[in-house]
Amino acid sequence: MKPTQTDTLPVLTGLRRAELEALVAQLDEKPFRAKQLEKWLFEKTVRSFEDMTDLSKAFRQKLTEQTVLSPHTIRQKISSRDGTTKFLINLADGQTVECVTIVQDHHLTACLSSQVGCTVGCPFCATGLSGFRRNLSVAEIVDQFLLMQHAVQQGALKEFSDHDRISNIVFMGMGEPLLNYDRLLAAIEILNRQIGIGLRRITISTSGIIPGIEKLMQEERDYNLAISLHSANPETRDTLVPINRKYTVATLLDVAKRYADHTGRRITFEYTMLAGHNASRENAFELAEALRGIHCHLNLIAYNPVDSPFQAPPRAEIEAFQRIMVKAGFPTTIRHNHGQDDMAACGQLRIQSVDNNEQPLPMVKA
Repeated sequence: MKPTQTDTLPVLTGLRRAELEALVAQLDEKPFRAKQLEKWLFEKTVRSFEDMTDLSKAFRQKLTEQTVLSPHTIRQKISSRDGTTKFLINLADGQTVECVTIVQDHHLTACLSSQVGCTVGCPFCATGLSGFRRNLSVAEIVDQFLLMQHAVQQGALKEFSDHDRISNIVFMGMGEPLLNYDRLLAAIEILNRQIGIGLRRITISTSGIIPGIEKLMQEERDYNLAISLHSANPETRDTLVPINRKYTVATLLDVAKRYADHTGRRITFEYTMLAGHNASRENAFELAEALRGIHCHLNLIAYNPVDSPFQAPPRAEIEAFQRIMVKAGFPTTIRHNHGQDDMAACGQLRIQSVDNNEQPLPMVKA
């Protein structure tokens, strides 16, 4: 593949504050220009240098010639009846990645991806079905948020919500965040310090990459952590989450307890309910015993069907599971499946829109 413009020029949406300041100095501009630039990029979410009206024409020309604001664009957008809106983003090299804006009662939440595809390969996950291409850059992670925020500011969700700012972020989209560790934390620094999303409103979800959790535990700042558990039974989890063969569930729960104790942050365990695999009363009792002593919250998620043999259990079975967990002392939520009417599962929109060579397929309903 031929080098693209972004291979040689800095992409502004991926620059942290110190990097923006250094760039402004390199362009022989006064330091206050960095703050102006930051405001246009991260607060006003403009997509063109020409819109940065308080920058001199000469400075904008320098930026045009020596930087890239962003090479990423929205390829496709699908909204469900509940307002959940999925975006398929074109990247500079022709790859695509998904992100989602979720409409909730009191706020909007951005669900961001960290990789193109995923290496973990959970058999019930749409992202895993598309294979793994590469890690995302810092700019590619941050720009998912900026593109969605810009769309919100332009009224994309006005029929669903009065909110015009996305205030919460979950890294629960495509990919395993802790396998793109350094870029993930750099992106979170921009999202937190330059865009203004509080760290307590940002959650990192992992399938159980133990070295990444242990590394995260040693950071100066504490991060909300969610773990995609799906089963406490070693044999079942080997099937549902193949990374369990390398990082076992017993070791994972041990490090989860240490993380919660060390940071004071409650762990969230994500548990996708799969009929005949992990949703029985016996599964619930086994889970309750495994989680004992861990400061945690449990999210039960009815499976969103993709092209796989898995199915969601009946609602009554999910509610029975919840009652067992609550009686055992664990705060347990049955999570509403946002966007269930239009390809709700992570990765489905990308699978429908591109084939394995990232060639366009017929567009689906927008």
